[in-house]
Amino acid sequence: MIAPTNKPTMVKWEHLSFVIMDAPNDSNLHIYLKELKKHNVTDLVRACEVTYSSESVEAAGIHVHELEFPDGESPDPEILDRWLDLVEDCFKDNAIDSKNNKSIAVHCVAGLGR
Repeated sequence: MIAPTNKPTMVKWEHLSFVIMDAPNDSNLHIYLKELKKHNVTDLVRACEVTYSSESVEAAGIHVHELEFPDGESPDPEILDRWLDLVEDCFKDNAIDSKNNKSIAVHCVAGLGR
């Protein structure tokens, strides 16, 4: 079995919950999907170039958001606006009802730089 390069990290603050990880590829995507489901991830943000097919992720009930920007640089305002809109939309139910525990996963290549 192929394991993720870096173990995903959970970041929680109040009603916000994020999974920070490195980029999966088509050969290990099934391992990542198990981990994402375990953390109730509903949305996956890809901040780097494509390394896997988003169809498999979408088929697992997780929405993929393409928010790519260059490693080592700040995202442009449009990317930031899309990110903030996603965070607001995803977590509005978590703020109202603590039983909602949705998470957003985000990755770049190594899970460190962006």
